[in-house]
Amino acid sequence: MEANKVKGEAKSLVLDNGAELTYCERGEGNREVLITGAFYFHTFMPVVEHLAKRYHVYGVVMRFDGPADQLEPDGSVHWGRQWGKDVYDFAQKMGIQKFHYMGKCHGTVPGWWLVKNHPESLDTFSSFYLAPHVKGQSANTWFELMGQGLDKMMAVAMRKPEGLKAKMEEMATIGDSASSPAVPKYASAPEKVWDSVEECDEALKNLAVPVGYCFGSEDPLLEDYWESNLYAIMNTKGARTTILQGERHLMELDCPERVAAEVFAFIDEARKEY
Repeated sequence: MEANKVKGEAKSLVLDNGAELTYCERGEGNREVLITGAFYFHTFMPVVEHLAKRYHVYGVVMRFDGPADQLEPDGSVHWGRQWGKDVYDFAQKMGIQKFHYMGKCHGTVPGWWLVKNHPESLDTFSSFYLAPHVKGQSANTWFELMGQGLDKMMAVAMRKPEGLKAKMEEMATIGDSASSPAVPKYASAPEKVWDSVEECDEALKNLAVPVGYCFGSEDPLLEDYWESNLYAIMNTKGARTTILQGERHLMELDCPERVAAEVFAFIDEARKEY
């Protein structure tokens, strides 16, 4: 169990395929379930705690190893699809038939797998800071900044300088947790859940699951995939989109309560019939 990837109490569950998932659980007294996936739950935990004021929240750690059955033609693991199946198998093992899914950036990928393969399991899907990239990539600012060093990336990733301390403490605890080749290949590419961008495009236009997008206006990833993001906003059937002026990619550090509030607002609106 990768307990160091969770700040606070961590639990584990062994799936039927033998894979062990680490997860956190908050808001146990609430009736409705919300599942969120992420590589680790440290700086994201304040968002989990705010969500737990209204929902029974499970935070599932997205893994990079262990038994896998979602494979590429060459036999390698298709981690984008595996993360989604892990979340679905986790819910089934826990006896959860219907739930809200919320993902931030890489954490949106399991949600898109669920949208494609098990829409019946989803009440709503909050896809924050990332949408499928049907129109490709416009720039590469984010990954270029990653290559130039942590300081340069963090300078554009958050508004509040004090968040850097929390981020550094997180990295010291978990190590280089996101160094897997799966990160650039799958974590920033939810469209890879489908076999082609054409299939993804068709799916967006015919969704049955309510999808809520949220972006920060100063998030480099909004600009890096500008055409794709705009296309998704305009072509995802029934989607609700919020662009928060002045916010950046690490909103969970700058304003975790605001992130949760956007989830609540989206779910409330999704339940209205206009």
